[in-house]
Amino acid sequence: MLLNKVIEKDNTNLDCGYKKPKLLIEVIIGYMYKVLKNKLDTSCFKNEFAAIRYGDYFDFNISKTKQIDYIVVYNMGVIDKTTNIKRDDSDYIGLVKSSESLKEFYKKCYSKFGEITDSDLQDVYFEKATIFELSLRMNLNNKRKVKDRITLETVINEISIIENLNNLEIEILHKGRRFLNYLKRPEKLKSNWAIVSSEFENAFSLLKEKKLTII
Repeated sequence: MLLNKVIEKDNTNLDCGYKKPKLLIEVIIGYMYKVLKNKLDTSCFKNEFAAIRYGDYFDFNISKTKQIDYIVVYNMGVIDKTTNIKRDDSDYIGLVKSSESLKEFYKKCYSKFGEITDSDLQDVYFEKATIFELSLRMNLNNKRKVKDRITLETVINEISIIENLNNLEIEILHKGRRFLNYLKRPEKLKSNWAIVSSEFENAFSLLKEKKLTII
């Protein structure tokens, strides 16, 4: 399963409060963020990177073809054994169903781009950025009946109402969102990575404090 599958222990010595085992999704999407941040040519994976850039994880997942062997979902008295991803799946189930195809996609990406050493940020920031966006989107999607595509800015605004966040907390989360924007479109950064990564740390800490992370 995707959300509880540990693919490696995080033995980093970074003092960033993030030393839990890594999830498959954070490593793969984190790697994609690193590809985008370093402005590598993603034309051979155009659809996949476009979906990630816009936070459309449903479109990203259904663009893969490899299915898991078996799953049983019990929901309100109904048993569902469908292994293909459906739009009305919960985010958790959708990610579980995409696990095998995600691994195949990661192999193709790594074969194309290889090991990437970023000159500004260590890997943990790309992985935490994945957890940041997914946590916000999953928290909101699980409270909404309609799963249409909305921006992360709107997600934060709606989550802020649900969680009764104050103006300072809302601004902190938006600074975390802007950090993600800079990863996806680094040419938009006007300050420096030390400043925006520090702001992101604050946003991620707030997410943990409010118990909004998926791990």
